[in-house]
This record gives sequence, structure tokens and C-alpha cells, in this order.
Amino acid sequence: MFVSNVHVLAAAYLMGLAAAAPLGPVNMLAIHRGMIGGWRHTLACGIGSVAGDLILFSLVLLGGRYLLSDLSNPTLQTVLAVIGLIILLPLGLYFLVRVVKEPLRAYAGARKRWDEGTVPAHLATDVAAGTALTIFNPATMIYWVGVSSNWLPFAHSIFGSKAPMWGILMTASGLMTWFTTLTFVVRFMPHRLGPTFFRLVNAAFGFILLAFATFCAIVVYHHFLSRHFISAGGVGSCSFWVLKQRL
Repeated sequence: MFVSNVHVLAAAYLMGLAAAAPLGPVNMLAIHRGMIGGWRHTLACGIGSVAGDLILFSLVLLGGRYLLSDLSNPTLQTVLAVIGLIILLPLGLYFLVRVVKEPLRAYAGARKRWDEGTVPAHLATDVAAGTALTIFNPATMIYWVGVSSNWLPFAHSIFGSKAPMWGILMTASGLMTWFTTLTFVVRFMPHRLGPTFFRLVNAAFGFILLAFATFCAIVVYHHFLSRHFISAGGVGSCSFWVLKQRL
């Protein structure tokens, strides 16, 4: 049981870390504001993004918990795993492709604007911007649906009705880990923020998504394998009964 608890909590932590890490509008805004106005602007953007991610994750979790009556049903778990596989596999491959193509172009374009841009006078504006960019990002919505459909049935089998609470707590920890690290880098090591940095981040994110997709595939495979054995067992029992009657 302890090992299962650790696996569920670690998965939720990685979900949060992976949601925050990829090169996208929020991270580029956080770096941009931090390079011009100081590390506090990076942290403020991060806090806003964390709030947005937790709102989306909470909606998906609570909706799944209360709209789907029996999360322990194997058929329902398989359906959710198929949804997760369909969403997470293309996303994982997409971010691995971006390791080669996108970071150079996106970083170079953003870098040209950093020296010319301005920052808001109030940090609350950065918080609001981070929240809005996260909540209204279609990719973020799709991501949370994909990972939640994978994680929620497994977590519910371990923690029961407390699964959403633990999920939100550990996901928040993962999200804050990333933005705390990014704030530290902007404050003390800004020269490290370059295409190589974002290549590594996108590669890690892509592999995490593929790991979740692999888990979904295993769930689907085990479900159909168990159904195959049940069907084979039923046919075998029927054949044995017919043979016994003839004898």
C-alpha cells in the first residue's frame, strides 16, 4: 500500500511539473518580465500560472469524481485510459519534435523583444496575465483532461474520496517547483536561459507525457487481455460440460 501511495503522489507531482515546464506563452512571459523588471515579476507570472493550472485541474478532477459514478469499474477505467492515450501520445511526440525545431526560433524571436519591452508597475498585473494565459490555453485544457483521465481512477482506488485533495496538493507542489527554479535561474543565472535550456525542458516534458501514455496503453492492454482469458475460459468450460454430458 505504501508503494502504491508513493506512486500516485509522485505521478501527481510530475503532472504539475510537466504542466509548468514546457516552453510556451507563460514561461516566455515570465522570463521576459523577469529579465527586464527583476525576478519578482517572474515569480508573479508563475503564481498566476499555478492558480490557472489548479483551477483547470480542479474542474477536471471534481467533474470526473462526481459525474462518473463508479471510478473503480474496469470498463470505465479502460475508457479513460483510451482517452488519455489518444491525448498524451500525440502531445508527447509533439514536444519531442519541438526539441529539434521550435526552441531556436521561439527563443530567438522572444529575445529580440526583451530589450525593447516594458513591465507593468504592479505585480498583480503579472499574476493576472499568467492566470489568463494558462486558463485560456487550449493545449493546457487538453493536457489536464489527458493526464487526469489517466491518474484519477488509479488515485481513487488508493485514496477514495480524498484523491482530488491529494492530487491538487501534489500538483501544486510540482507547479511551484518549476516556477521557483525558473525564478532562481532568472535571478542568479540568466545567462543559462537559452535554446539548450529549453531543448532539455521540452525533451523532459515529452518523455513524461510518453510515460503517462505508456501507462494508459498498459491499462488498455491488460483489460483486453483479461477479457480474452475470460472468454477463453468460458468456451473451455462449455466444451468440458458438453464432453461430460456425452460421456
